[in-house]
Amino acid sequence: MPAIGWYNGMLGKPAEMSVPMNDRAVYFGDGCYEACVAFGTRVFALDAHFDRFYNSLRALEIPFSEDRAALKAILTGCLQAADEPCAVLYWQASRATAPRTHAFPGSGEPNLLVTVTPKTLLPPERTLRLVTTEDVRYAMCNVKTLNLIPNILANEHAKRSGADEAVFVRSGFVTEGSHTNVHILQDGALITHPTDNRILPGVTRRILLDLCRENGVPVAERPFTTKELTNADEVLITSSTLGVRRAETVDGVPVGGRAETLYKRLLTAYGEVFSREMRA
Repeated sequence: MPAIGWYNGMLGKPAEMSVPMNDRAVYFGDGCYEACVAFGTRVFALDAHFDRFYNSLRALEIPFSEDRAALKAILTGCLQAADEPCAVLYWQASRATAPRTHAFPGSGEPNLLVTVTPKTLLPPERTLRLVTTEDVRYAMCNVKTLNLIPNILANEHAKRSGADEAVFVRSGFVTEGSHTNVHILQDGALITHPTDNRILPGVTRRILLDLCRENGVPVAERPFTTKELTNADEVLITSSTLGVRRAETVDGVPVGGRAETLYKRLLTAYGEVFSREMRA
């Protein structure tokens, strides 16, 4: 349960707050969002999340008026009010509150909603169980919109299968997870789907790729098959709330475990970046 909610200037307990029925987020999911980890008022990789958020706004043509400084002040105020040692900071912007019509409304300002939810991070050694599922999403996966029904169904499929995450597969090629990016380590190199319109450009994904290049690990941004996934030296999962992790099974079959030294090297490098930014 979120500790704090904020909506268009109103701060309070989420269970006691309300959103207008005509908020276009309610009937269209007409908006975009971000979610990241915060320790107190320190937010990991906030600038990168802002980059993606404002890119999503531009792609959706939402005339959001708050600049980065103003938005950061609002988010910081919410974190201060929540006073949580570790939390997931979530915010979304919807196009407007207006009568339901598919075309953009002629008037109305964008709405901003923020929540701060207490979070306990999983230990770094915790591995993940994955299941594959057909990728039936549309061709705007690079925009972090509120339209997540295929992701919800995929994640529920993973839950019912006793797995932690679902991996989308399109025409035999892995795209990404239902709320993560998916990568493989093979022969000392990292292979990851390119940042086209089939995947979300993950913040942690970008950090991992930078760390690979800094540490002399070759990176190939290309589609890879389900066969490559199951035969990989390691299968890696990244997200803002999970960090960098490896999988132990895909569809119930053991995977990875053959590049532990390289995996631990990248995990350590990521941990150092995380700790350094949280201490800054």
